[in-house]
Amino acid sequence: MNAYLYTALSVLSFAFVSLIAFANPDPPVPEGITLSSLALGRILDKQTRFFQSPNRSSGAYNSDLTRKAQEIVADYDAYLGDNPRDTNALILYGKFLRRVGQEQHAIGYFLEADSINPKLAVVKQQLANYLVEEGRPIDAFPFLIMTIELAPEQADYHYHLGGFLFLFEEDLARERIMTKESLRAFMHKSFQQAAKLSPSNFDYQLRFAQSFFDYPDSSKEAALQIWIDLNRKFPDRSKAEKDYFNLCKARILLDLNRQSDAVSLIESVSSKALVPAKQSLLHQVKSLPKKKAKKKEGTNKQSRIEINHRFFIPNDPHLKRLRLLTGRIKEEKMLSELKTDAIKARFDEENKIKIDLSQRNPKGQTSDHEKGALR
Repeated sequence: MNAYLYTALSVLSFAFVSLIAFANPDPPVPEGITLSSLALGRILDKQTRFFQSPNRSSGAYNSDLTRKAQEIVADYDAYLGDNPRDTNALILYGKFLRRVGQEQHAIGYFLEADSINPKLAVVKQQLANYLVEEGRPIDAFPFLIMTIELAPEQADYHYHLGGFLFLFEEDLARERIMTKESLRAFMHKSFQQAAKLSPSNFDYQLRFAQSFFDYPDSSKEAALQIWIDLNRKFPDRSKAEKDYFNLCKARILLDLNRQSDAVSLIESVSSKALVPAKQSLLHQVKSLPKKKAKKKEGTNKQSRIEINHRFFIPNDPHLKRLRLLTGRIKEEKMLSELKTDAIKARFDEENKIKIDLSQRNPKGQTSDHEKGALR
């Protein structure tokens, strides 16, 4: 069972157990459930209720929010004090800290989990996310490669890798990690695998269809069939979405020199939001008899912003950097051990719960440099 599925099942089992414990302070421990599972389940129950807190701004309410945040952090610290090698708890605590805006504190727990078990794809994903957010996509790349190596049947990892390759194509090509052609082929295959592994996920199917436009060397006939299948598999999409499908099919039909079929689809589009795209394609139809100008590289990409297989790279020397990168993160002390001295909870401008953590220095004083910065 991969780490992602194990974590999900653990959360469900812990939540169930915590409901029993909440109703009866000293219930008998069910067979197969450990005391540590019960303890972690109670923490998760508190965490769930913490994030379900309504958005209020009164001083008394924020004080109560701070108290609850302090309890959760203290509970995690106490649990990990007794169970320092519980990778599931380390990951859950790291995710909690990320969710409340403490990315730099969170990374330490992911690194600890990685040192205990270096074969957890979910940890590699979290490390990659951190490096991307820190503006280090080149360093993040091998971690993302490892996610699909460790969990090849997890559609999310292929999807995230495809999105990464799309967004950071220029960076990777500039560093000569791969050629642009290879990066686009890899991106296309990543989205293809995500769609294959999760056939009912509309977002994955849509992004795979769009990736044909992002990969010029792909088959036009195959692209057309994918768009036709998308419309067939998801018949309940909105009128605007169906119009968008038709415009995409029309674009491909024009490349296949099927102008009449393309015009019929273009003229069927009535959504106001798509009028500019519709007019652009009609203009393209009118200019077809003229000599076509060669498109500039990259102008065929249409999807910079989207609804947010083991295609690994054989013998890629960059994969060997993985362990060195983990060591570098530790050496740079992106996060030292977290010793919480003060906690303050609040709502940010988007009404999402955030917490501030301050860290005690060796002299027992809290410096401005040590205070956990919120993003």
